[in-house]
Amino acid sequence: MDNKENLKDFFEAENHREWEKYRLFLHPDVRWSLHSTEEHTVCGIDAYMTAIIDAYAGNNNTFRCEKLYLSKNGNRIATILINNENERSCDIFEFKDGLIYREYEFIL
Repeated sequence: MDNKENLKDFFEAENHREWEKYRLFLHPDVRWSLHSTEEHTVCGIDAYMTAIIDAYAGNNNTFRCEKLYLSKNGNRIATILINNENERSCDIFEFKDGLIYREYEFIL
């Protein structure tokens, strides 16, 4: 499966809160940089999982991919995501060994 398909399955697992499946898409050394009102960086798979589960605690938000742009080698994917409250983000994913290695998320 290519990185684009992996990313789509990753999004589906997130929307369905299938956390065990979700974890399988992450590189052990994953790094997630979130840019909102301030910048926050999470390093490592366990910290990433804790942060994402905490982010969804108490809400039923889902999202869809509005736009997706794939780099020539397929190892970088830029997306525009929109949630059920019409909030958008620009997320850039870098893959290593078929797993998400870096995520840069910009809340718009």
